[in-house]
Amino acid sequence: MRKQYDDFTQLKLKDMSKSISDMTYKYINPETQTPTKVPPAHYEKILDQVTEKYMSDITSRQFLTIMYTQLSNLKKEDEKYFNQALLCMDMGLNPKDLRIEEQIAIEYTNSFIDDKKQYEKKNYHFLSEDIVNAYNESKNNPELQSNVIRESNRAEGLDKTSRDSWER
Repeated sequence: MRKQYDDFTQLKLKDMSKSISDMTYKYINPETQTPTKVPPAHYEKILDQVTEKYMSDITSRQFLTIMYTQLSNLKKEDEKYFNQALLCMDMGLNPKDLRIEEQIAIEYTNSFIDDKKQYEKKNYHFLSEDIVNAYNESKNNPELQSNVIRESNRAEGLDKTSRDSWER
């Protein structure tokens, strides 16, 4: 069974960009109750970019995924030592050099973490509240998101300009 995607991948760059622009237009913005207008030229610039930039993005995402998987597996293997290791890293302590008072403090803190996790359940975060708040605020701040995207677009424009001058 042939799908719309199959036809889409056969299109030329300009037609592909127009098609994406049309798809985007069909999205009704819940705030303004109007269609979303994005000119085809915007998509054409993105689709025409050299894949090196995207390879870099993919590689970065892959490293993050690897680190996440490793940390997740370590946590599942032995959460107590996982938490204690994070605490040591955060406090700048080397587990090999722990003094007695630091060992006691790490054990006590681990018990505190367990109690807090049981009490707060899904609201528990290992990171401090200000870090969690910074994440939530930046994720939900449309002005910040717009500024970062705008800056990224500007940088990509500069990258393309400098790349074009090198190719000449």
